[in-house]
Amino acid sequence: MYSNELNPEQSAIAGHTKGAILVLAPVGTGKTRVLAERVLRAIDRGISPQKILCLTFTNRAAKEMSARLSQYCPDQVRHLTIKTFHGLCASLLRVEARQFGLATDFAIYDDADCIELVKEVFDLADDREAQKLFTELTKCKTQASNRQLSLDYPLEELYALLGKDLAKSAARYQIILQKRHALDFADLVFYVRAMLEREPVISQRWADRFDFVQVDEVQDTHLSEYGIVKHFAAKSGNLAMIGDLDQTIYEWRGSEPEQVIAQFKQDFKPTEYSLTWNYRATQTLLNAASGFADSFEHRQTTISPSPNCELGELIEVHLAEDERAEAEWIGTQIRKLAGDRKDFSYSRVAVLARNHKRTEVVSQALQRMEIPCVTVEKFQFFMRQEVKDALAYLRLVLNPFDVGSMRRMLLRPSRGIGEVTIKAVVESGKDCGFSLTDMASSRTFIDGDPFSELLKAYSEHTIIVFDVETTGFSVSQDEVVEIAAIRLVAGQAQAEFHAYIANTVGVGDSERIHGHSDRFLSENGRPAKDVFHEFFAFVGDAMLVGHNVSFDIKMVTAQAQKTGITPPKLKWEDTLELAHRFIKSERYSLEALSEQLKLVNLPTHKAMDDVRTTIELLAVLIPLVSRKADYRQALVYRYGEEFEGLAKQMDDWRDASQASRPVELLYKLIMESELYSYYRGQKNREQNLVELVSFFKKHDDLNLHPDTSLRNLLELTVLAKTLDQVAQNDNQVPIVTVHQSKGLEFDSVFIAGVTEGEFPNYFSVRDNKLEEEKRLFYVAMTRAKQRLFISAYSKDSRDYSKSPSEFINEIPLDLITEKPENKYLN
Repeated sequence: MYSNELNPEQSAIAGHTKGAILVLAPVGTGKTRVLAERVLRAIDRGISPQKILCLTFTNRAAKEMSARLSQYCPDQVRHLTIKTFHGLCASLLRVEARQFGLATDFAIYDDADCIELVKEVFDLADDREAQKLFTELTKCKTQASNRQLSLDYPLEELYALLGKDLAKSAARYQIILQKRHALDFADLVFYVRAMLEREPVISQRWADRFDFVQVDEVQDTHLSEYGIVKHFAAKSGNLAMIGDLDQTIYEWRGSEPEQVIAQFKQDFKPTEYSLTWNYRATQTLLNAASGFADSFEHRQTTISPSPNCELGELIEVHLAEDERAEAEWIGTQIRKLAGDRKDFSYSRVAVLARNHKRTEVVSQALQRMEIPCVTVEKFQFFMRQEVKDALAYLRLVLNPFDVGSMRRMLLRPSRGIGEVTIKAVVESGKDCGFSLTDMASSRTFIDGDPFSELLKAYSEHTIIVFDVETTGFSVSQDEVVEIAAIRLVAGQAQAEFHAYIANTVGVGDSERIHGHSDRFLSENGRPAKDVFHEFFAFVGDAMLVGHNVSFDIKMVTAQAQKTGITPPKLKWEDTLELAHRFIKSERYSLEALSEQLKLVNLPTHKAMDDVRTTIELLAVLIPLVSRKADYRQALVYRYGEEFEGLAKQMDDWRDASQASRPVELLYKLIMESELYSYYRGQKNREQNLVELVSFFKKHDDLNLHPDTSLRNLLELTVLAKTLDQVAQNDNQVPIVTVHQSKGLEFDSVFIAGVTEGEFPNYFSVRDNKLEEEKRLFYVAMTRAKQRLFISAYSKDSRDYSKSPSEFINEIPLDLITEKPENKYLN
C-alpha cells in the first residue's frame, strides 16, 4: 500500500500516528485499508509491532485486518496484537490467571451453555425465560461499579438488583461456573476490569504493554469496555477510536457510543476526522441511504459516492397482498437474478428482516420454490446439536472439571447412564467434595476415591510440591526459566530442588512477575536439557502437587520434549481444585488463601516461596479431603461401574491430546465414542461432523503445541459470531435478521416485512425508540452493493390490514422504480 492510493481524507488519518484521534467512518469508505496503512506508518516511525494493538468486534473483521497487513508487512504481522475485544480479554486472563486466582485452564461458555446452566440453577423449563434472566445476570456484571470489581465482593450483593431470592441463585450460578473452571462472556470483561482496578502490579503491567491502540466499531462499545481500552492507552495517549455512529443498533444490548465518545473526548482530547467518499456501492444506493439518513434526529456522518461509482439500478419497492405472497415475490426476483446461470452466486444475495418470524416465512417460500437458502439458525454451525456434542468431548479432554460438557457427553450416544443417576451423583457429591467429572477419570476407580492416591502418597509415600516461572504463557513459544521443588516423605520435607534455566526466548513482560532478567538467566541459568534430566530424576514416580498447576505440567512436558527428552507420564494434583472443593472462599489465588488461612509462608511469585506456601496449604487440605473419603467410596461403589468404560477412554484421549494434532484427536474421539455411528444415516448431521473435522484441519496452527492449538480452536468456536464461519462453498441465500447482517455485504439485498408494526418494530415505536429502528433500517440498506429490493404486505397471517412502513417514504422518490402498486406509498 502506498500513500498515493489514498484520498486526502484517508491519507490524513493514516499519517496521524501519534496522539488520540476520533474517526467517523461510514460504511464503504475504505476504513480497513486506512487502519492498515496507519499501522504500517506507525511501524515505519519506530513503534515496535509488539506494542501495537488493533481491536475489532468480530472475528471476521480481525481476520480481514490480519490478511491485509500480511500482504504489506508479512515479517511484522505476527508480532502485532489483532484481536476481538473478547478475544483480547480471554488472552489477558490466561496470562494473569495464576496471579489472580483463576484456573489457567478455564473454558469459555457460550450463551447456549450459560442458558442451560441458568435453567438448572433457577429450575426453569422455558428457554425464553432463561434467556431473559441470563441477560439480567450479564447486565449486573457489565454495569458493576468500581467498588464491585473485586473477587472479594459478595456475589449476592453483585446481583442485588435481581431481588434477594434471585440474587442467591445468581450467586450459585457464578460459583458453579468457578467450580467448572468456566467463564461466560460477561466474566471476560468483568475479571479484566477487576484485575486492572484491584491488582496494582497487574494493572501497571498492562498499562505499559501497548504504545499504539486502534479500536474499530466504536458504536458497539460499552463504557465498561472503554475503561479497559483507556487503561491500555493512558500512558502513551496514542488511541484511535473509529466507527459509524449512524450504525448504532446495539443499545438494547448495552452499547453506549455517545457516552463512550464523550468520555473519550474528555480523557484524550482527540483530533477528529471524517471519511465521506464511499467506494463500495452504486450512486443510486448511496444517495438513497444518505437521503434516508437525513431523517435521523442527529445524523453523525456524511456519505458521498466516489466519482468512480457506477450509477446503478433504482430501488425496487413491492407491496404484496399478504405475507406468503411477499415471500413468493422475493423468490421470483431471485430467480430472475439467477436466470439460467448454473454458476449463479446465491450467497451474494441476502434477505434481511427485522425479526425471526419473517425469516422463517421467507425461508419456507424459497424452499418450496427450490431456491437454495439458509436461515440464521442454520448458520449457527457451532450451535448445532451434533457439533456441540463433539466439542463437548474435546472440552472435557482439556478441562477435566467441565460438568456441563460431561452431562452432554452422557446424552449421545447413550451409555446407559440416565438423568436419575447423574443427579444422584451430583447431589451425593456436594457434601464430600466429589464431582460428576471424577467419574471420567480412571484414578477414581483405583480405591473408589479420586483422592486415594494423594492421601496415601501424603501419609505414607512421596509427594513433590513444585512451581515454575516462565517467559510467558504459550506452551509452544515460551520457556521455563526456573523450577523449584520440595520432596515430602510421609508429609515431611526431605529434600529440595532448585534451578534456573538459560533461556533462548526473551523474558519480556514476564520479568515483572518473576524478577529474572535475560542477563540474570544467562549468568545463572543452566542448559534446559540438564535441568529437566535432573528434575525428572528428583521426581521419580512420585505424585506432583502445585497450585493452579495444569499450566506448569504442560510447560515442563513441552519444553522437555523440545530438548529431546521423553518426559515420564506425570501424576499430579492441584491445590487450587482441592481448595475449591473443600474450602469456602471468595478468592482462590495462593495469596488470598494464605491470608484467609493465616499461613506462615506467603507467596511472592518466587518459585521456592510459592512452593513453601503450597506445602502449608496442602497440610490444611489433607485432613479435609480425608474426612469424607468413606462417603466418596460409597458413592463410587454404588454408581461407578456404569462410568468406568468412559473413564478409560477419557484417559486415553487426554494422553493423545498432548501428542496428536487437534484434527487427529477430534477424528479419534468421534469414531471411538461412536458419536459418528450414532448420527450415521442422518445426512445433514453426519455432514456437519465431517465439516467440523475440516474446520479443525484448516485452522490448526502447526507452529503450536497440539494442546495449545486445541485450546485456541475451542476458543474460536465459542468467540465466533453467528455468521463468521459460513463456508464459501455453501452457495445459498442467507436469510438473516438485520442485526446479524451487520458488517457483511452482498451484491443484492432484499429487505422483507417493511410494514408498520414490524419495521419499525411496534414496541420501539411505543417506547419512543424510533431512532434506533431508523439506524437499523439504514444498516439494512447499506448491506447492498448493486441492487436493493424492499417489500411489504397488506395483510398479516391473522388477516389484519397493514400499511407499508413510514421508512419507505424517507427514501428519495426519484431513486425508487415507478410502478402503479407503489403510487400510494408516498
